[in-house]
Amino acid sequence: NEKIKEYAAVLRRQSERLSRLTDDIVEASKAQSGNLEVNLSPCDASVFITQAAGEYEDKLNASELTLITKKPEKELFIMADGRRMLRIFDNLMSNISKYAQSGTRVYLSLEEEKDEALISFKNTSRDSLDIDPSELMERFTRGDSARSSEGNGLGLAIAKSMAELQGGKLEISIDGDLFKAQLRFPLIKMS
Repeated sequence: NEKIKEYAAVLRRQSERLSRLTDDIVEASKAQSGNLEVNLSPCDASVFITQAAGEYEDKLNASELTLITKKPEKELFIMADGRRMLRIFDNLMSNISKYAQSGTRVYLSLEEEKDEALISFKNTSRDSLDIDPSELMERFTRGDSARSSEGNGLGLAIAKSMAELQGGKLEISIDGDLFKAQLRFPLIKMS
């Protein structure tokens, strides 16, 4: 029966979505309370830029977005948990893929600023961002309450908590329709 197949497909999609939501809530709670295991080691921050660009190339192209990356010639080392950093990048790049204005450029850059590695994500939002940036960092908050796309409003909260667990910071700023997320991590010297 076609109706049964249709209902089964909807139930499967919704149960997968509920499972992801449950996982995100648990992860957000652990990260915010500091109960998430973090294994710090020296990492070249430019590797995360390269990896994110490769992993999101197809999604960005499908959304008609052009990724522009910029990183220094020299290596910039930070203390980080590679797995947790990839989750931060995944959350931020996923938001860009979902919410950036089609036909625009997206910027992902790494630079040295004082004694920090500064990683910036910039995009032009598809929807109006008439919201205080600090509100976007709260759990279950999305930039536009009328959005009908998938997402649970936990991505930025998880990313912020994970950055802080690793000794970094995540800051969000909005200027008109320009959305900017900046990760800051102390640089370490490698001999």
